[in-house]
Amino acid sequence: MGLGVLLMRLTLGVLVAAGMFAAPFTATGQTRFSNAGLPKLEDVRTLQLPGVFLDDPNRGFLHSFKLSVDFGVALTEKRRQPTQLKQNSYGTQLGLSFGIGSMGFAAISGNYSRENIKSTILAFPLSLDANSDAGGGDIVLGIAPLPFLRAGVLGGFGVGNNAYQFVGVPAAPVGADSSGYRFGGFVGASYPVGPVLLSLDATVITIRNRQYYGPSNSTPVAHFGSTIGLLHLNAMYNITARLRLNAGIVLNQVFSEKIAPAERGLDRSWFTLQSGLTYQLNDRWEISVKGLTWLSNQRMRYSRASIGAAYRF
Repeated sequence: MGLGVLLMRLTLGVLVAAGMFAAPFTATGQTRFSNAGLPKLEDVRTLQLPGVFLDDPNRGFLHSFKLSVDFGVALTEKRRQPTQLKQNSYGTQLGLSFGIGSMGFAAISGNYSRENIKSTILAFPLSLDANSDAGGGDIVLGIAPLPFLRAGVLGGFGVGNNAYQFVGVPAAPVGADSSGYRFGGFVGASYPVGPVLLSLDATVITIRNRQYYGPSNSTPVAHFGSTIGLLHLNAMYNITARLRLNAGIVLNQVFSEKIAPAERGLDRSWFTLQSGLTYQLNDRWEISVKGLTWLSNQRMRYSRASIGAAYRF
């Protein structure tokens, strides 16, 4: 009905966000990167990589807080499948990241999305219209034992409900409820190459979803999920002292999958291309615009654009 696709897509969105968090999330006070020999600790302190923080004798155990909000629109469409899907999404995400001691870092986030869906299923030669509400939360915990190395774990949950109706059929809308959880881990590294800071992160995540249609449906409950790996290469470049460009590509690889009824499942592998601009208004405030799209996916199209703001305290 599209809701399972929604939960999967939201999960992958969380993974991309986790990868972006694992890359440098502030760049205050620096103009150009340098890689003259191996990077020294004093060379990277102003980059504020996860787990690498400016010395401050007055800071507590929890410090370097950053509160962020993101508003976005997205489009999901099936490709080359016997069933059809066109899903417009309007969502927001609220997140809080912070440092733990001298090497640890964490991020907590929550998200909500409103979905407008037009689809078909194999069981009936009729079109469906649906509206969905979905949300969830996630947490990332990590450690950076060396300035340019990091590793950590992540986990989260998602819930959703929708009301769908066959087009042209005089019947009351039918509802469905979904829930899911995910867990995984990541490792990553960053290194400056001239004026560009390159980051490479690898993530493996397991996703488990459950969708309940009700006792009147031919399949009252559906269980589905997957284990997915992501290899994320990101580049950060300071256009000016205040304007920063981020660009990256993610290889998504499905290791295993349990497919929902009336679905064909995911592609075994595809790419996510993403980019964004961040402008630092002052020492505490910044604004950003971001976009991403899936490439080389034979079964699904997905694109998202968003604007956001962040405050450090």
